[in-house]
Amino acid sequence: MLRILQPDRQEIPSLHRTDYFRQYAVEPGAVPSRVFMDQSLRGMQNSTRAYRWSVPFLIVYDERSVVGTIGGKGLMDAESEVELGYNVALPFRGRGIASRAIAEMCLLAASDGLDLLAHVEPENEASRRALLRNDFRMEALVRLPDSLDLERWSWSPD
Repeated sequence: MLRILQPDRQEIPSLHRTDYFRQYAVEPGAVPSRVFMDQSLRGMQNSTRAYRWSVPFLIVYDERSVVGTIGGKGLMDAESEVELGYNVALPFRGRGIASRAIAEMCLLAASDGLDLLAHVEPENEASRRALLRNDFRMEALVRLPDSLDLERWSWSPD
């Protein structure tokens, strides 16, 4: 069983002070650094939609543990596309967790009328499979300024 839940503003600092969030154990490597979480709050506007697509959701596995995060990398109110980022703690990889979490985010994006995109290193086969299972399409290979090549994948609710 898998579900995603988003911490509210007051809960974010507690994610890094304890090994538990609400009633769930937080697995090592499941939650991004506090700096990342704080930055996600700073860059967002004061709307529910912007919060939903700026602050990562926690991936809860088997109703016991937070095993990763998934979410948008920020959204301005006028935008119709958001970049998706996700991570699953190493001991929980290979169980289809990322695929199911991506499916949940696709449902949210569809309800908000948003397209999703993701950037993946070409050698990250697991991530590519998770995107393919959720009807993402590889659009292009992009080269970043530091010479890192990434595949650009997209998903649309139509």
